Amino acid sequence: MLPPCFTTHPESLQDFPYCSPALSSIFRGLRITCQASRATLSSVPDPPFCPMPFLDKFDISAPRRHLSQIRLNLQNMEKELQQRYIALQIIRRREIWHRELVEAFATLYVMLLEDDGRNWEQVVWAGLPTFIRLFLRERLLEGASNNHGWPLENELNTLAIALFWLISSRDRLDQETDEFRREIMAYLAPFAFAGFQYPCFTSCEDLLLLASLNSSGVRTSNYRKCPADRPTKIVLNYFGEPTTLRLPPIAPFAILSYFARTEYFPLKVPPELPLNRRDATSKGIFCGPTRDDIYEFNTQCATQVASELYGDPFDRLSKSLRHDPDWRRSLPNSDSASSDYPSVHYIPGTFSGRWQGSFIVRRSFPSSPILGLSFQAPYQEDYRSMSCSGEAPSPFPTFCRFPLYVQFRELYCYPPSTPLPVAEDEISFFNAFLPLESQWQEDESGIKFIGPNDSFSTRYTPLEQSGDANDVSAMGAQDVIITGKTEAPHATAWNGYRYIGRDSTIRWAGCTPAWTLKDSTLDVHCFEVMVGLPTTRYKK
Repeated sequence: MLPPCFTTHPESLQDFPYCSPALSSIFRGLRITCQASRATLSSVPDPPFCPMPFLDKFDISAPRRHLSQIRLNLQNMEKELQQRYIALQIIRRREIWHRELVEAFATLYVMLLEDDGRNWEQVVWAGLPTFIRLFLRERLLEGASNNHGWPLENELNTLAIALFWLISSRDRLDQETDEFRREIMAYLAPFAFAGFQYPCFTSCEDLLLLASLNSSGVRTSNYRKCPADRPTKIVLNYFGEPTTLRLPPIAPFAILSYFARTEYFPLKVPPELPLNRRDATSKGIFCGPTRDDIYEFNTQCATQVASELYGDPFDRLSKSLRHDPDWRRSLPNSDSASSDYPSVHYIPGTFSGRWQGSFIVRRSFPSSPILGLSFQAPYQEDYRSMSCSGEAPSPFPTFCRFPLYVQFRELYCYPPSTPLPVAEDEISFFNAFLPLESQWQEDESGIKFIGPNDSFSTRYTPLEQSGDANDVSAMGAQDVIITGKTEAPHATAWNGYRYIGRDSTIRWAGCTPAWTLKDSTLDVHCFEVMVGLPTTRYKK
């Protein structure tokens, strides 16, 4: 006689709490115990056990946060399971020429944004790290010969470089040989350093959108346009429905992967340098790095790889929660998808704090008495030379890291103050969208701007926490200025820099301004953000 569980009416099983991942292995075991159990569990009209392979192999927390329960029905979960296994099999079989490789890359990209451990195990099982390395060697430069030597920023390359960064781990980086690192850096260099060809932005970089302006009041310098052939989105089958996936820029991922490898070629420590600051002072040396300063930079200013926990180590956020802003930008809801601007998640005040990291300088810079490096704007002449040439340089210039220590502040314009005026010309863009010939004074309470001949006067102050903490415009803020400076003792070692720039995080974070960088001993340099600055906030 069969046990009661095998004679239970199938419809009675519909209300069973099947969604618990802990029960997945139990039901899978029951189905293979005997023919009777398999027949009973397979006879349910709409089997509640269908999603169990999904729950057992893939992470579900992020989809549950972002998608409705209706979207996460059994039929759609089964379709998503099939979609992911197809993508994983393409990778496992090393099919770098597969006709559906773009969709496979897109599926894996979303999986890594939703990863809490299970998704990572699946992409490692499929051999994604090896596949991406093979792709970089065989297909990354495909079409470059017909594009003046520049690699294409197409869907495949964008997703491949994004995946390459997302699967990075310190263990894998440590195992790479110097020869392999140099090979990878050569592949990444054009994407990382040619900002005029591969912008870091999701929209035109010369656009400034203020909260006080409506959608028809966008102000732009109009001095150039975004690359016309840059891909912005693809359609991905995601949980049973065609879904628009907004592609990220390729440059930030290339920059991060490049920086992570430059750290394995540290600054050399000249033996003639003073041991530390006390030793330098005793020898009458009051500026410039000591051996301790170089050691601190080489050991402390490391790029945090994507597979490691980053951000506040005490907030106890899961890995997928930390990727939620990227998920929202990539898979915005239907309302945002119809907008001209990408969905953005930025918490006001995030940029404020002390940061440490690095920027890039040319290896062949004019020599200085100490490090063979001059304190100029990062490879400014090389960048201008590349941007004016119709062809990609060959060989590509080589660069090295240089320390960056800065304390940033976000300052907001609240009524009754009015935002700074914006001139609609090329000069405005290259002056960080700041009015020419204006003066400013900054103190702990904020920053005050005065126009030429007292034509205007306005003040920006620190963030006022009120209303929706994630919406600056809801707080009444109309504009954002970001300032920064290098503090002692790092200013003594590496020169004291000051930064000021105008941001557009009021409405969307796709545009990052030009920065005005002021050296404490040199003239003011105005230059575009030509490389990303992988940084670690070490103190809030």
